[in-house]
Amino acid sequence: MVRRKDTKIAKTVKKEVEKEENMEVKETVEESRLHKIKRRSSGKRLVGVGLIVLVLLLGGWFATKVALTGWNFSTGSIKDIFSLNTTKLIGEDQGRVNILVLGMPGGNYDGPNLTDTIIAASMPVGEENTGKGFLFSLPRDLYVKIPGNGQAKINSVYEIGKNEEDGNGGLQTAEVASEVLGLQMPYYFKIDFSGFEQLVDELGGVVVEVDKDLFDDKYPTVSKGYETVDIKAGTYTMDGAMALKYARSRQSTSDFDRAARQQTLIMAIRAKMMELDMFKQPAKALAIFEVLSSSIETNMNPLEIKRLIDLFKDFDPTKLTNKVFDDSAAGMLYAGKVDEMYVLRPVGDDFKVISDYVAKLITGEEEIVPGEEQVATEPLKIEVLNGTITTGLAGKIAAKLKGEGYSVVLVGNNAVRGFTKTIVYDLSGGTRTWEVRKLASSLGAEVGGETITTTSGALARVVVGSEAQ
Repeated sequence: MVRRKDTKIAKTVKKEVEKEENMEVKETVEESRLHKIKRRSSGKRLVGVGLIVLVLLLGGWFATKVALTGWNFSTGSIKDIFSLNTTKLIGEDQGRVNILVLGMPGGNYDGPNLTDTIIAASMPVGEENTGKGFLFSLPRDLYVKIPGNGQAKINSVYEIGKNEEDGNGGLQTAEVASEVLGLQMPYYFKIDFSGFEQLVDELGGVVVEVDKDLFDDKYPTVSKGYETVDIKAGTYTMDGAMALKYARSRQSTSDFDRAARQQTLIMAIRAKMMELDMFKQPAKALAIFEVLSSSIETNMNPLEIKRLIDLFKDFDPTKLTNKVFDDSAAGMLYAGKVDEMYVLRPVGDDFKVISDYVAKLITGEEEIVPGEEQVATEPLKIEVLNGTITTGLAGKIAAKLKGEGYSVVLVGNNAVRGFTKTIVYDLSGGTRTWEVRKLASSLGAEVGGETITTTSGALARVVVGSEAQ
């Protein structure tokens, strides 16, 4: 379930000065549940915003709105507002607050309302909750069910919701993400990346340690052409343009590499903001964060934003873990096509595999070891056995799997024939289960439950059925 909120800004500020009562000022501030700010026309793609930076950005944005809309608070009064503690966020009572962060091109780019980045932040709250914070990255090509609109890529959900009568793209995307992850996502933020680029420049650049060379000769330009990005390993003070390229580049590296670079940038921005004492110097915050006033859309009201800041501004970044769902060995997704369109589906074609995994991460039953997804594992060793009377069928499937990068160690006939459906057996003892399930999904096969032994050294056995012809 996602909480529905109004979509129009409604703000009334009323002051009555009563001289007979010592000039007491009464202010009535009526805020809508949705703060929607017009996007900058020169928007760039948002490719990764962590909750730590998001909290800092929202603090500045909130202060900026206070100044620009005529809320005549003094510095002391602003401090008083930020000391209020009457609002609770949805999820606080359960010890965890979840927020969806969306980023899209905007401006004159193709598909300005197609979501380029979807990150679900799940953060622990409360003194008793010492758990980890998670950033779950969902790929734009994820093929999902959209309530009332069939199936489509998740990057189109915002646009579909936005175009519906009385619809809201952010809430629609949050609802779909909730189903995928098994997490209630009551809040969302949509951010135009042009604000991020300007923010880096306003901060005077950010210091980034590049641990390995980055070369991409197909980096997209505004004119829909390409340019080359060549960043050598070393330490840089990146301006907005360079930071954007460092975060966006994806043609020559994996999705996990890109996510790691985004995390590096997030920490660099956070460090610079803390260095500048953004919350202790409101005037400085107002000057810098004014650039964000046209780049944010959210369904949180100011007091909820303030509560978010209070909860997470001092969050220990070492307790923040990023999980990228993709078609890598540990990514839980596999690639396919729908009407010649590239899509990603969950292994086993059931999002329960993802929601169960997320639940175990949050409860601590499973852990993501930093760097484990970056380690290249050897190709999955498989044996392919013919479970039919059709000659050569196992060899045909084996050749296909070799072309996909699998290591075929044995091709032969199965002891039992007459299989209609292809069956894949896990021989890895649980060490390569995700890859075995991914293999089964790519073949349209079932995963066998029987215990199988082999002397071939294979970690998976494929028994080919007649449907594979």
